[in-house]
Amino acid sequence: METTLERAAKNWEMLTPIIDTPNDANDYDTLLQNIEVAIELNRGRNSRAMLELINSMSTAALGYQAHAAPDLAGKGLDALRYLVKLHRVRQNDLPEIGSQGVVSEVLNGKRALTLRHIRGLAKRFKVSPSTFIDL
Repeated sequence: METTLERAAKNWEMLTPIIDTPNDANDYDTLLQNIEVAIELNRGRNSRAMLELINSMSTAALGYQAHAAPDLAGKGLDALRYLVKLHRVRQNDLPEIGSQGVVSEVLNGKRALTLRHIRGLAKRFKVSPSTFIDL
């Protein structure tokens, strides 16, 4: 008779890549996509097993963010670029800054963020306004 541990060991190789902390940005992107798929699969089902899998994948994503996120202290534009990439925000989806053209100028360093921009971005991304201020 096969034990629970023996069944888990048989499936471990399949499960490990899904819940391990990513090694690089590509693995991280794949992990985020897997989390989104798992959330969709669980919508309306409320499967305890799927919720635990989502929790494990989220923990792995946080682990990657804690170790791989660049040190952006005092680099406002770099922080903005990072948050835009992390949250997969398109230039035309940043009304806190303005039109797509203005967003492009800001992201390319041709235009500085205003106080209004900084306040809006801080609220949107749930970070301190100082995140976007160069020190």
